[in-house]
Amino acid sequence: MESVVRLVVRVLIRLVPQPWVMNICRFLKKKQKAGNNKGCAIIRLPGGIVAKIGAGVTPSEVATQSYAYHHLDRRIVCVPRIYHYFQDFSDRVLPTGYLFMEYIPGPTLEEFDEPTSTHLTQRLAKVVQLLQQFQANIPGPVGGGIPLGNMWGYHDAGMAFNSAEDLTAWVNRRIELLKKTVDFSPCPLVLCHLDLCRRNVIVSKDGSLYLLDWAFAGFYPRFYETAGINFYKDDFWKSFLDAVNKTIALTDDEKRSMDLILRARAASLRWIFYTGKLHTL
Repeated sequence: MESVVRLVVRVLIRLVPQPWVMNICRFLKKKQKAGNNKGCAIIRLPGGIVAKIGAGVTPSEVATQSYAYHHLDRRIVCVPRIYHYFQDFSDRVLPTGYLFMEYIPGPTLEEFDEPTSTHLTQRLAKVVQLLQQFQANIPGPVGGGIPLGNMWGYHDAGMAFNSAEDLTAWVNRRIELLKKTVDFSPCPLVLCHLDLCRRNVIVSKDGSLYLLDWAFAGFYPRFYETAGINFYKDDFWKSFLDAVNKTIALTDDEKRSMDLILRARAASLRWIFYTGKLHTL
Protein backbone atom coordinates (compact mmCIF):
# COMPACT_ATOMS: atom_id res chain seq x y z
CA MET A 1 0.00 0.00 0.00
CA GLU A 2 2.81 2.40 0.88
CA SER A 3 4.38 1.88 -2.54
CA VAL A 4 1.09 2.92 -4.18
CA VAL A 5 0.86 6.02 -1.99
CA ARG A 6 4.48 6.85 -2.79
CA LEU A 7 3.78 6.56 -6.52
CA VAL A 8 0.71 8.78 -6.23
CA VAL A 9 2.57 11.44 -4.24
CA ARG A 10 5.49 11.34 -6.69
CA VAL A 11 3.10 11.96 -9.57
CA LEU A 12 1.27 14.73 -7.72
CA ILE A 13 4.37 16.72 -6.77
CA ARG A 14 5.36 16.72 -10.44
CA LEU A 15 1.96 17.51 -11.96
CA VAL A 16 0.24 19.72 -9.39
CA PRO A 17 1.00 23.46 -9.82
CA GLN A 18 4.04 24.47 -7.80
CA PRO A 19 2.16 27.03 -5.63
CA TRP A 20 -0.12 24.21 -4.46
CA VAL A 21 2.84 22.00 -3.60
CA MET A 22 4.48 24.89 -1.74
CA ASN A 23 1.30 25.53 0.27
CA ILE A 24 1.06 21.85 1.21
CA CYS A 25 4.69 21.93 2.34
CA ARG A 26 4.08 25.05 4.43
CA PHE A 27 1.08 23.37 6.07
CA LEU A 28 3.07 20.22 6.84
CA LYS A 29 6.03 22.24 8.11
CA LYS A 30 3.78 24.04 10.58
CA LYS A 31 1.96 20.86 11.58
CA GLN A 32 5.18 18.91 12.08
CA LYS A 33 6.88 21.90 13.76
CA ALA A 34 9.85 21.35 11.48
CA GLY A 35 12.72 23.59 12.48
CA ASN A 36 15.51 24.83 10.29
CA ASN A 37 18.81 22.97 10.07
CA LYS A 38 21.55 24.96 8.32
CA GLY A 39 18.82 27.13 6.80
CA CYS A 40 16.71 24.18 5.61
CA ALA A 41 13.52 22.56 6.88
CA ILE A 42 12.94 18.80 6.65
CA ILE A 43 9.31 17.61 6.44
CA ARG A 44 7.68 14.23 5.96
CA LEU A 45 5.15 13.57 3.19
CA PRO A 46 2.91 10.51 2.81
CA GLY A 47 4.27 7.47 1.02
CA GLY A 48 7.80 7.48 2.39
CA ILE A 49 8.86 10.81 0.90
CA VAL A 50 10.73 13.62 2.62
CA ALA A 51 11.10 17.22 1.47
CA LYS A 52 14.14 19.39 2.13
CA ILE A 53 13.26 23.05 1.73
CA GLY A 54 15.35 26.19 1.95
CA ALA A 55 17.54 28.73 0.20
CA GLY A 56 20.49 26.42 0.75
CA VAL A 57 18.91 23.64 -1.32
CA THR A 58 20.61 24.34 -4.64
CA PRO A 59 20.65 22.72 -8.08
CA SER A 60 24.30 21.81 -7.38
CA GLU A 61 23.31 19.76 -4.34
CA VAL A 62 20.62 17.97 -6.34
CA ALA A 63 23.00 17.20 -9.22
CA THR A 64 25.69 15.89 -6.86
CA GLN A 65 23.28 13.72 -4.86
CA SER A 66 21.82 12.33 -8.09
CA TYR A 67 25.34 11.54 -9.34
CA ALA A 68 26.14 9.73 -6.10
CA TYR A 69 22.86 7.79 -6.20
CA HIS A 70 23.55 6.49 -9.70
CA HIS A 71 27.27 5.75 -9.33
CA LEU A 72 27.99 4.49 -5.81
CA ASP A 73 28.03 0.79 -4.91
CA ARG A 74 24.97 0.21 -2.71
CA ARG A 75 26.73 -2.71 -1.04
CA ILE A 76 29.04 -0.12 0.55
CA VAL A 77 26.86 2.97 0.88
CA CYS A 78 23.41 4.07 -0.25
CA VAL A 79 22.07 7.50 -1.18
CA PRO A 80 18.40 8.60 -1.01
CA ARG A 81 16.72 8.63 -4.40
CA ILE A 82 15.56 12.01 -5.69
CA TYR A 83 11.98 12.25 -6.94
CA HIS A 84 11.57 15.92 -7.82
CA TYR A 85 13.16 19.35 -7.43
CA PHE A 86 12.20 22.91 -8.21
CA GLN A 87 13.00 26.44 -7.07
CA ASP A 88 10.67 29.22 -5.98
CA PHE A 89 11.93 32.60 -7.19
CA SER A 90 9.34 34.76 -5.43
CA ASP A 91 12.08 35.90 -3.03
CA ARG A 92 14.23 38.12 -5.22
CA VAL A 93 17.26 37.78 -2.94
CA LEU A 94 17.62 34.00 -2.80
CA PRO A 95 15.43 31.35 -4.45
CA THR A 96 14.00 28.63 -2.21
CA GLY A 97 14.77 25.07 -3.25
CA TYR A 98 12.26 22.23 -2.83
CA LEU A 99 13.90 18.79 -2.93
CA PHE A 100 11.67 15.70 -2.70
CA MET A 101 13.40 12.41 -2.06
CA GLU A 102 13.21 8.96 -0.55
CA TYR A 103 12.68 8.83 3.22
CA ILE A 104 15.15 6.49 4.93
CA PRO A 105 13.92 5.03 8.25
CA GLY A 106 16.51 4.22 10.87
CA PRO A 107 18.72 5.91 13.46
CA THR A 108 21.46 8.32 12.55
CA LEU A 109 24.86 7.73 14.11
CA GLU A 110 23.93 10.41 16.67
CA GLU A 111 21.23 8.02 17.92
CA PHE A 112 23.11 4.77 17.45
CA ASP A 113 23.80 2.82 20.62
CA GLU A 114 27.44 2.05 19.72
CA PRO A 115 28.68 5.13 17.87
CA THR A 116 32.34 4.44 18.54
CA SER A 117 32.39 0.85 17.31
CA THR A 118 35.43 -0.04 15.24
CA HIS A 119 33.19 -1.85 12.78
CA LEU A 120 31.29 1.33 11.87
CA THR A 121 34.36 3.52 11.56
CA GLN A 122 35.99 0.98 9.27
CA ARG A 123 32.85 0.82 7.14
CA LEU A 124 32.76 4.60 6.88
CA ALA A 125 36.42 4.67 5.91
CA LYS A 126 35.51 2.28 3.08
CA VAL A 127 32.81 4.76 2.05
CA VAL A 128 35.41 7.52 1.76
CA GLN A 129 37.62 5.16 -0.23
CA LEU A 130 34.70 4.40 -2.57
CA LEU A 131 33.91 8.07 -3.14
CA GLN A 132 37.49 8.73 -4.13
CA GLN A 133 37.26 6.27 -7.01
CA PHE A 134 35.20 8.85 -8.93
CA GLN A 135 37.03 11.74 -10.59
CA ALA A 136 36.26 14.89 -12.56
CA ASN A 137 38.27 17.51 -14.41
CA ILE A 138 36.71 20.58 -12.77
CA PRO A 139 36.61 21.20 -9.00
CA GLY A 140 33.33 21.84 -7.22
CA PRO A 141 29.85 20.31 -7.24
CA VAL A 142 28.54 18.28 -10.15
CA GLY A 143 27.45 20.59 -12.96
CA GLY A 144 29.30 23.58 -11.51
CA GLY A 145 28.30 26.16 -8.95
CA ILE A 146 29.73 27.85 -5.89
CA PRO A 147 31.12 25.36 -3.33
CA LEU A 148 29.23 25.59 -0.04
CA GLY A 149 30.10 24.67 3.53
CA ASN A 150 32.42 25.37 6.40
CA MET A 151 35.45 24.24 4.40
CA TRP A 152 35.46 27.70 2.82
CA GLY A 153 34.77 29.91 5.83
CA TYR A 154 31.46 31.07 7.23
CA HIS A 155 29.29 30.34 4.22
CA ASP A 156 30.82 29.39 0.88
CA ALA A 157 33.76 29.84 -1.45
CA GLY A 158 32.30 33.01 -2.96
CA MET A 159 33.01 31.86 -6.50
CA ALA A 160 32.72 28.86 -8.79
CA PHE A 161 35.94 27.15 -9.84
CA ASN A 162 36.46 26.45 -13.53
CA SER A 163 39.78 24.66 -13.11
CA ALA A 164 42.22 23.29 -10.56
CA GLU A 165 44.18 26.50 -11.13
CA ASP A 166 41.18 28.50 -9.86
CA LEU A 167 41.07 26.40 -6.69
CA THR A 168 44.83 26.81 -6.27
CA ALA A 169 44.54 30.59 -6.63
CA TRP A 170 41.69 30.71 -4.08
CA VAL A 171 43.85 28.99 -1.46
CA ASN A 172 47.05 30.87 -2.30
CA ARG A 173 45.26 34.23 -2.00
CA ARG A 174 44.44 33.34 1.61
CA ILE A 175 47.83 32.01 2.66
CA GLU A 176 50.03 34.60 0.96
CA LEU A 177 50.86 36.20 4.33
CA LEU A 178 52.40 32.86 5.34
CA LYS A 179 54.68 33.10 2.30
CA LYS A 180 53.61 29.61 1.31
CA THR A 181 51.82 28.28 -1.76
CA VAL A 182 49.99 25.20 -2.98
CA ASP A 183 49.64 23.73 -6.45
CA PHE A 184 46.64 21.47 -7.09
CA SER A 185 47.17 21.06 -10.84
CA PRO A 186 48.73 17.57 -10.50
CA CYS A 187 46.13 16.40 -7.94
CA PRO A 188 43.26 14.15 -9.08
CA LEU A 189 39.89 15.71 -8.26
CA VAL A 190 37.86 13.05 -6.46
CA LEU A 191 34.35 12.94 -5.05
CA CYS A 192 34.27 14.31 -1.49
CA HIS A 193 31.22 14.62 0.76
CA LEU A 194 32.74 17.24 3.11
CA ASP A 195 30.03 16.94 5.78
CA LEU A 196 30.57 13.49 7.27
CA CYS A 197 29.04 14.28 10.65
CA ARG A 198 27.02 11.69 12.57
CA ARG A 199 23.61 13.17 11.75
CA ASN A 200 24.30 12.63 8.04
CA VAL A 201 24.74 8.85 8.31
CA ILE A 202 21.73 6.58 8.79
CA VAL A 203 21.94 2.88 9.64
CA SER A 204 18.86 1.28 8.03
CA LYS A 205 17.00 -1.75 9.34
CA ASP A 206 18.98 -4.09 7.09
CA GLY A 207 22.27 -2.59 8.30
CA SER A 208 22.95 -0.53 5.16
CA LEU A 209 24.65 2.83 5.53
CA TYR A 210 22.87 5.81 3.96
CA LEU A 211 24.76 9.04 3.37
CA LEU A 212 22.61 12.19 3.54
CA ASP A 213 23.01 15.90 2.81
CA TRP A 214 25.16 16.41 -0.28
CA ALA A 215 25.04 20.22 -0.10
CA PHE A 216 28.80 20.57 0.48
CA ALA A 217 29.91 17.71 -1.77
CA GLY A 218 31.95 17.99 -4.94
CA PHE A 219 35.21 17.05 -6.62
CA TYR A 220 38.40 18.12 -4.84
CA PRO A 221 41.87 16.77 -4.03
CA ARG A 222 41.39 13.80 -1.73
CA PHE A 223 42.89 15.48 1.33
CA TYR A 224 39.89 17.85 1.40
CA GLU A 225 37.77 15.03 2.82
CA THR A 226 40.31 14.30 5.54
CA ALA A 227 40.47 18.02 6.35
CA GLY A 228 36.67 18.11 6.65
CA ILE A 229 36.64 15.24 9.13
CA ASN A 230 38.94 17.29 11.37
CA PHE A 231 36.07 19.72 12.05
CA TYR A 232 34.29 17.17 14.28
CA LYS A 233 35.95 16.83 17.64
CA ASP A 234 34.51 13.89 19.55
CA ASP A 235 35.56 10.32 20.31
CA PHE A 236 33.69 8.81 17.37
CA TRP A 237 35.22 11.07 14.77
CA LYS A 238 38.70 10.64 16.22
CA SER A 239 38.18 6.90 15.70
CA PHE A 240 36.80 7.61 12.21
CA LEU A 241 39.75 9.81 11.31
CA ASP A 242 42.16 7.11 12.47
CA ALA A 243 40.35 4.57 10.26
CA VAL A 244 40.45 6.92 7.25
CA ASN A 245 44.15 7.61 7.75
CA LYS A 246 44.83 3.87 7.75
CA THR A 247 42.65 3.23 4.69
CA ILE A 248 43.79 6.26 2.70
CA ALA A 249 47.35 7.15 3.66
CA LEU A 250 48.16 10.71 2.63
CA THR A 251 51.64 11.55 1.39
CA ASP A 252 53.75 14.15 3.18
CA ASP A 253 52.99 16.64 0.40
CA GLU A 254 49.25 15.98 0.77
CA LYS A 255 49.46 16.48 4.54
CA ARG A 256 51.22 19.79 3.94
CA SER A 257 48.52 20.84 1.47
CA MET A 258 45.81 19.81 3.93
CA ASP A 259 47.35 21.98 6.62
CA LEU A 260 47.45 24.93 4.23
CA ILE A 261 43.82 24.62 3.13
CA LEU A 262 42.83 24.63 6.81
CA ARG A 263 44.90 27.81 7.22
CA ALA A 264 43.15 29.27 4.16
CA ARG A 265 39.81 28.48 5.79
CA ALA A 266 40.95 30.21 8.98
CA ALA A 267 41.87 33.28 6.93
CA SER A 268 38.40 33.29 5.35
CA LEU A 269 36.88 33.24 8.83
CA ARG A 270 38.92 36.30 9.79
CA TRP A 271 38.96 38.38 6.63
CA ILE A 272 36.70 39.18 3.72
CA PHE A 273 38.62 38.74 0.47
CA TYR A 274 37.75 41.25 -2.23
CA THR A 275 39.93 42.08 -5.20
CA GLY A 276 42.62 44.24 -3.69
CA LYS A 277 42.57 44.86 0.05
CA LEU A 278 41.78 42.54 2.92
CA HIS A 279 38.90 43.53 5.18
CA THR A 280 39.10 42.28 8.77
CA LEU A 281 35.86 40.90 10.21
